[in-house]
Formats: sequence, C-alpha cells, structure tokens
Amino acid sequence: MTARRTALTAVLLMLLGACAPASGTGPAAPKSIRDCNLTMIPKSTDNPYFAAVHTGMADAQRELGGELSFVGPAAGDVTGQIQRIQSGRQRGSCLIGLSAVDSSAVAPALRAARDHGAKIMAWDGDVAAGARGIFVNMASTGAIGRAQFDILAGALHRTGQFGIVSSQATAEVTNKWIAAMHAELARPENKGMKLVKTSYGDDDAKKSYDAAVALIRAYPDLRGIMAPTPIALEASVKAAADLGAAHRIVVTGLGNPSADAQLLRNGQVPAYVLWSPRELGYLAYYAAAAYIAGKITGRQGESFPAGHLGSRTVGADGEIVLGDPITFTKHNVGDYTHDFQATE
Repeated sequence: MTARRTALTAVLLMLLGACAPASGTGPAAPKSIRDCNLTMIPKSTDNPYFAAVHTGMADAQRELGGELSFVGPAAGDVTGQIQRIQSGRQRGSCLIGLSAVDSSAVAPALRAARDHGAKIMAWDGDVAAGARGIFVNMASTGAIGRAQFDILAGALHRTGQFGIVSSQATAEVTNKWIAAMHAELARPENKGMKLVKTSYGDDDAKKSYDAAVALIRAYPDLRGIMAPTPIALEASVKAAADLGAAHRIVVTGLGNPSADAQLLRNGQVPAYVLWSPRELGYLAYYAAAAYIAGKITGRQGESFPAGHLGSRTVGADGEIVLGDPITFTKHNVGDYTHDFQATE
C-alpha cells in the first residue's frame, strides 16, 4: 500500500511539474493597458524632442490608463538604455519600448525581457531584427531621407560638395535616412553634387560641433552640411558661423521647432524636416495598448484605433507609420507650437 501511495505521489508531482511555468518566465500578460506598467526608454532625457514625445504619451495615458515609466539616460548612452531595459524587466513591466541608440547592442537585453514575459516594441529608432514585435515610425525612412536631401539640393542648385554630420554610427534609422540620400545622389539630376564625408557626433553638442569644424576645415570648397539630427544641425550652424563660413555653407537636416525656430526666422537655415514628436508619443502609447491587449501582434494588415489619429494599420515587418514628414520654414514654423510642448 505504501509503495502504491509513493508511486501515485510521484506521478502527481510529475504532472504538476509539467503544468508549472518554465523557470524565468514572467507573470501572465495583462489583457488591458490599465493593468500594465510600461517602461518607455528614449535615447536621452536632456533632448527637448523626447520631452515632447513624453507629452504625447502622457496625453494618451490620460485617455487609456496604465502606469508609464518614461526613463532614459541623460545623453545618448547605450549602456544606460540596457540598464533601464533590465530594470523594467526586474520591475515586471508588461511592455518595454525604446528608441534605440544602438539597434544591435540593446537586442540581447530586449530578448531577455521578452523571455521574462514582457512585450517589446520600438519607437522613433528601430532595433535589430527579431528583438521586438512592433515599431512605431515617424514616417517612412525613404520619405524622411528624401525630404532632407531635397532641401539641400534645392539650396545648392544641385551642385557642389557637402558633408554629413550624423548622430551615432550605430543608429539604424538615421543610417537608413542617409541611405535614402545616397539613392537621391545617384539620380542624374544630382550628378553635380558630391558627398565628401560622413561624420558622427553621437547626438552630443560638442562632438557634433567638433565634427562640423573638422569638416569645414578639411574641405575649403564645402557648400553644404546635412545634419539629420537637431543637435547636429544646431552644432553645424554654430561651427559655420564661428569659422566665418556661414555665407557659403548651407546647413539643413532635422530641426526642432521648439528650439530651432529662430534659425529659420533669421535665415541661418533655409528649411528643415521633422514631424510631430507629441503625436509620435501619442501613437506609440495607443499602439502599445493594442499590442498588450492582443488586438495586434505585429502581423501586416492588422488595424487598431489610435484615438484622435483614427485607425492605424500595421505594415510590413510590424511597422506602424505616423505620417508624412513636415518641412518647416520661417512661414509655417509658428503653426506647430502644440506639437513640441513638454510635460511639466
């Protein structure tokens, strides 16, 4: 009898073990964002652009609920991003989303968080393939790259040397914009333009300034600087002015109207490109809510409601696009104050 009881107990223990969750797996995913803690990680918290993204997420949070932790390194630091991914995992965040400084370096930490039970999304800056479910993009990468190039090409009358002062060499989305610029450069009508060098300022004001100074000094015939990040744009304008080259060098790229409107109004920059960071944050939060609830999985063709932005559809590779980029000039920059407000 004792032997039979022992055998029965062993069988029951085996069955219970088979039904138990795997070691390291996190809690069951919530069905609503109201039951969720979200960790959203910008590239940097000192950048007013990301402050406006936070404002948009806060707008959506008031409509949808949920607990939002918007945390990131002060400067564009991949180690700081990885630490915050790990903190979100340890805190039990049901969703972790970020704008990646280095798309590949953050991937292992994201996969570990996913294995622990968190859903993973990217916004603003994508991550390496297989490390996330959905990606909320500002606009198509091709459209953003072409819009910036068109400003410079028009200002230079499609002739002359130019250089690029970009963010991080590892920033996937910025590199895709530059690839789109190379494609435009290969078109017959742009054969008079020549890209002399691509430099990287790591989204740091001093590094970007130094890169622009080096570019101007190395190429006496330089006629333009493409700066596909607001920090690099501001630094390049300053470098050209400090070296007495502002009269011959056109600077354009991405600009932030909350900080860079005066550059347009006083003619230091002819135009620059961006989108609404506030609406980007709003859309990212609504996409997160749909993803958490299982309304979308990242499969192409899935749709979800996005508040005042209307219905949105998932595209190829889990990408959700906000809309077309905006070209800002001195004539329209004052119309977008709302889109660049920061949460107090």
